[in-house]
Amino acid sequence: MPEAEQAGVPRESDDVPDVVVVDGRAQSYSGNVHEELKVVLVLDSAFTVRRRGTTFRAAPGQLVALHPDDAHSGTPDDLGSARWLIMCLSPSLIAEATTPDAVRFGDPVIPDAGLAERFRAVHGSFYRPSGPPGSALARETDVLEFVSMLAGQSPGVEAEPGVGRRIPEIVREYLRENLARNVTLDELSAVAGLSKYRLAHVCKAWFGLPPHKLHLRLRLDRSRELLRHDMGIAEVAYETGFHDQPHLTRVFAQAYGLTPAVYQATFRGAVWRGRDPYSSG
Repeated sequence: MPEAEQAGVPRESDDVPDVVVVDGRAQSYSGNVHEELKVVLVLDSAFTVRRRGTTFRAAPGQLVALHPDDAHSGTPDDLGSARWLIMCLSPSLIAEATTPDAVRFGDPVIPDAGLAERFRAVHGSFYRPSGPPGSALARETDVLEFVSMLAGQSPGVEAEPGVGRRIPEIVREYLRENLARNVTLDELSAVAGLSKYRLAHVCKAWFGLPPHKLHLRLRLDRSRELLRHDMGIAEVAYETGFHDQPHLTRVFAQAYGLTPAVYQATFRGAVWRGRDPYSSG
């Protein structure tokens, strides 16, 4: 089986555009940061998540909730057999069901068998074609209900006292708007209105990364988006501030466990947009 197929093809439907699901082979990754809430059902092999110097273990059948903006790494015990179901939920969808802080988890492993079964059912609904009356309404309602149930499992994780969400959001957006530039700490400190030391501390407290590593992760995240839209790999490297295509390939593979070419191959003609993948139309 081709590596791209084993990895699982992300699927999105036209009727619930703020959700992407994946069903495929689990992979190792390092220092991942994302803006979405990612919920993962671990299958067939235990999975280790590392975040902020702490290691968490998820057994097969358990959920892992990875909230936005927090760097984390992960690896399955057995790369050959491990699988996962992933659901990526946008900030705008989360806001429809709860507050962003309600889905920030100190311990990302959720040992609730009932919630895991609910997740599996909601996830599976995205593999059914859209179109029948009421299907869009039912699918989105089920997602929002699941998010609400998930929020009930979380005590929330506070930002650094006196900072809140505003400063981390300013930092993230400025770095995102300047992906291809060599942003300095002096520059970022002026934008955030904090001393360089305080800025570095806030970044570590909120994102789990110092500013320069956060910038790299945002560049990698943008590179994935451009690859999904079929931009050439060399052009992606230029747009996201990497020296050249080999530089992007090396850093991307270290972070995600597969090359940009393999990642892009999972999307070419394969992303489902509300059509039955087994139909001839």
